[in-house]
Amino acid sequence: MSRKEHDVIGEVEIADQYYYGINTLRALDNFQITGETADSDHIESITAIKMAAAIANNKGGWLPKDKADAIVSACREILDGKHHDQFVIDKFQAGAGTSYNMNANEVIANLALEHAGKKKGDYSYIHPNDHVNMSQSTNDVYPTLIRVVSYRKGKRVIEELDLLIKSMQKKSKEFQHVIKTGRTHLQDAAPVTFGLEISAWAYTLEKGRKALEQALDYILELNIGGTAVGTGINTSPGYQDSVVEEIAKITGHRFRKSSNLPGIMEFMSDFSRLMGAVTDIALDITKISNDIRLLYSGPGAGIHEIRIPAVQQGSSIMPGKINPSIAESMNMICHAIMGAQHALNVSVQAGQLELNVMMPHIDFELTRSEDLLSNGMRMFRTKLIDGLEADEKVCREHLSRSFGSAALMNPYLGYDTVAKIVKEAVETGKSIKELALKTGKLDEKKFDEIMASGIPK
Repeated sequence: MSRKEHDVIGEVEIADQYYYGINTLRALDNFQITGETADSDHIESITAIKMAAAIANNKGGWLPKDKADAIVSACREILDGKHHDQFVIDKFQAGAGTSYNMNANEVIANLALEHAGKKKGDYSYIHPNDHVNMSQSTNDVYPTLIRVVSYRKGKRVIEELDLLIKSMQKKSKEFQHVIKTGRTHLQDAAPVTFGLEISAWAYTLEKGRKALEQALDYILELNIGGTAVGTGINTSPGYQDSVVEEIAKITGHRFRKSSNLPGIMEFMSDFSRLMGAVTDIALDITKISNDIRLLYSGPGAGIHEIRIPAVQQGSSIMPGKINPSIAESMNMICHAIMGAQHALNVSVQAGQLELNVMMPHIDFELTRSEDLLSNGMRMFRTKLIDGLEADEKVCREHLSRSFGSAALMNPYLGYDTVAKIVKEAVETGKSIKELALKTGKLDEKKFDEIMASGIPK
């Protein structure tokens, strides 16, 4: 069985098993780029927008109750997880996201027709544009979609970030007694504790969390109701207030209407703010991953002051080799996010006059990066941080050979004298303690007091 559909270009035949229509079919033919289509977050978010619009248009007196009820029923079916395979548009598509908006309009219209006891394609009763897309334009639907999706995914990032911070805080307390060599320029420096090192990790991620929360607050502002150019043409009475209220109700998030509809339609910088917050967290986590890889280096010819969970074999040729695979994977995730930030920013600045047509690309880079970060942090926490251990024996051995603690004698012997002591120790193999006592300015008791003063409390 099949049906025929028409547009201004011509006529096509569509197998009756498909709920999408002619616009989607043409886009399928045009955009065979990545093979990646909308995920459930996108499908559920645009469905929530269409459902809210139908309710608002019925309240405004433009959409009859029977048609509104059929559209709402169709949307509920999609929100229940059905028909997601009908959303088939490639993530790289026509500018502004028209193809994806029409994919949603057509699927919902044909589902609604079935709910109303009609046949697919009977658009004289419920039309994808006239009824499902009533009071809307792709130009206000797609920015709203990105906001709903990126907020939803952003909350997941915060959930995973909170769990990662808690895991690091726990490890910081666990290792607060483990004294080890500090390192600057990858050279020995004054002693620290492993707990202090990990507390710095948690502290910087807490700051990243605050910046992410602030960026997400901008995302709550919606321009739905602006239609084509932000002026709100062709909207039903009271539509903007009603549709935003319904979106908030359906999604459970505190979305609010924008005070300047053209401002959100033309400028995509709210998304670059959010992407910046996501990228800053990635920058910090890749530094943490680098630290872990350095501290784990070895075991026989590296630092190896920590032990990490063995999650897989590390080599196809060297038996027993265990690589820091999780940290390496986290590095690559963070690198992808850093690159995505630049790509997104190029599209953010590419808006012209009343519209930025690069929205599908902005959507792709931002929401993919949020997924990468939340999934990556879950892996990082459960497969590495939670099982991180300190090798206290190695830490003590390194500390006993470290020249970094010699700096503690600067106030007592002076920088130049201590520098000579360190140089002689390196050249002769004599201990720092032996050479310090040889100056006659310190006795053994005082030397031990000075060394103890450098241990973090």
